[in-house]
Amino acid sequence: MSTKDHLRRDTHDLGWTATGSVGVERKLLSPPDDQDAACTSLLRLTPGATWSPPDGVAVLVVRGDWSSARGRLGPGGYGRLPAGSGEVTSSAAGCSLFVKAYAPGVPGADLPALHVPSAEQPWLPGHGGLRVKPLAAEERHGAALVLWPAGERFVRHQHWGGEEILVLSGTFRDEHGSYPTGTWLRSPHLSVHFPFVEEETVIFVRTGHLATDFD
Repeated sequence: MSTKDHLRRDTHDLGWTATGSVGVERKLLSPPDDQDAACTSLLRLTPGATWSPPDGVAVLVVRGDWSSARGRLGPGGYGRLPAGSGEVTSSAAGCSLFVKAYAPGVPGADLPALHVPSAEQPWLPGHGGLRVKPLAAEERHGAALVLWPAGERFVRHQHWGGEEILVLSGTFRDEHGSYPTGTWLRSPHLSVHFPFVEEETVIFVRTGHLATDFD
């Protein structure tokens, strides 16, 4: 699905392409555009590969392990490196990463470094039966893992600053469709939907960062 300012990608349908770095491949989900200043991708590092991001990046570990100067992150871990850090990261066992990359000078490129090993965090109560692991709390760059128990239905709501979702397990649903594991969704500023699930589902959510021309 791709309507104006709404994007959907089934990441399983996309092929891996070379990045120019040995052992690092990419699936491009969306280049920078008038809604999102970041380049959005999945990266795959082979065991022992290194990756030195030239841009400011926010990274969710989808599978495997990813290490920076701040330590190792496993699945569900969230890390951030500002542009110009020059840091060399690596993966001992190989990994898949969801990456938002902000070129130097672009809003989001200079956000402070983060290292959030979410596997060590408890699930916190959310709205209704939802359980949440907060990963970042900036107004324009919020991020969290959200666990939806089987049969959970959320309230119809509007997204100030938009919403971006990667389905990590199960199937996320709303009145517009069903989104199985591996689906990436982007909904614009002030979009509205009524989400629900039938089976236990875990999603990664980023909020507040879409549409750079509103304040």
